[in-house]
Amino acid sequence: MNLSKSDILGWLKQGLKDKQKYPEPTIVCAGIGGGGCNIVSELSRKRGNVIHYCLNTDSISNAKRNDIRYLNVGLEYTLDNRDSGGYPEVARKGFKEDAGVIDTKVFADADFVVLVVALGGGTGSGGVVEVIRLLKKTETPFRLFVVRPFEFEDNRKKVADNTLSLLHIETDQIEVFDNNEFQSLKEANTYIAEQIDSFIENRIFFLEGKYKNYIESLIEEVLDEVLSERELQLEIEVETPPQQVHPP
Repeated sequence: MNLSKSDILGWLKQGLKDKQKYPEPTIVCAGIGGGGCNIVSELSRKRGNVIHYCLNTDSISNAKRNDIRYLNVGLEYTLDNRDSGGYPEVARKGFKEDAGVIDTKVFADADFVVLVVALGGGTGSGGVVEVIRLLKKTETPFRLFVVRPFEFEDNRKKVADNTLSLLHIETDQIEVFDNNEFQSLKEANTYIAEQIDSFIENRIFFLEGKYKNYIESLIEEVLDEVLSERELQLEIEVETPPQQVHPP
């Protein structure tokens, strides 16, 4: 049976599709601080094909999480392993000190990173700036989702606005949600989780298509080389007549 190049290429592609052998993108969704981690926990119940992480200075709170992975950050700077005490400077030092560990354990294999943080507290507000700098340094694509506190939270609002100013200097890959647009924190978290989940779904679709196109072009390139070598071999066999063997 003679197969054309297009026949062979179609057979190989269909085989990969049937056996689900196309590579899948690795997307990491990480919450920074308690508020961000709570939203990521909600996301983890909706989407299982994403790696969900909590990055927090509160190791006691982390130990109670059984729905997502977690990493204790900046333990040398926290009081009794509790948290940053509401001080962004403390969290910033801890995240900067542990940047290498965060990269190795959380982001090393990521094709894309989704960050979620509720601004106004110490860990989220201090840690997010250092995480953004880390991802920029490693050239890892990311999207940041931040949540501003309610207007009545005066101190948290000031911290949040200061952090937002720093973030806008660091990146334009940022989307801001405002708690004041919702009736309750629960309503806000539910809506924000839905919006982030929609973004992740679109990102997965885009990356899967990109991977698929790359693999198929690679298959076609290798197939071209194999067929070219085969055609060359056939030409050599045709041009070189068999040698006659004379009996002694």
